[in-house]
Amino acid sequence: MLIRIIVTLAIVSLASCSDSAPSPSKATPTTQAAVIPAALFAGERPADAPDLASVKASAKKGDHVVFLARVGGKGQPFIDSASIFIVADPALLSCELMGEEDHCPKPWDYCCEESKTLKNGLATIQVLDTQGRPFARTAEGAGGLASLKYVVVDGTVSDRNDDGLFIVNADRIWVGGVPNRSDHRAGSL
Repeated sequence: MLIRIIVTLAIVSLASCSDSAPSPSKATPTTQAAVIPAALFAGERPADAPDLASVKASAKKGDHVVFLARVGGKGQPFIDSASIFIVADPALLSCELMGEEDHCPKPWDYCCEESKTLKNGLATIQVLDTQGRPFARTAEGAGGLASLKYVVVDGTVSDRNDDGLFIVNADRIWVGGVPNRSDHRAGSL
């Protein structure tokens, strides 16, 4: 329940472009900082993964889901003290793709997107240990995870609501590359 409240608060704050640091997660991660298993990360991209927004529109709590997204949607998409991060639907336009070289200091925050669009196009991804708790370390860097990179997430919907909350417990993650201005889907294959 506490994770649900924290993630809901995080999603509500996603619509703003803020330079302030995110508040630490109140989730109950594992007590010792453990290494996120390399086996979580897929070497090959799963075929035919639909975009996040199309999956989110119909998925229910407990459903197995597979979708394509990009890491981002918040000024700091990774939680420092837990293996939880935010992803955005690939159709959302991050600031580095908008044409100007220095358009935004944090292009992964999607600050130019409208809040309703963000609500429909964001998800929270949790990487859980064998006891079902987030690892007590950031997921950033694990398996190559970084802001703006494409990912295909394969997991189970652990929670969702009509206010935009969509939490997925990841079973496998494929990490791709980043797009560029001439090809917004570069890095997704």
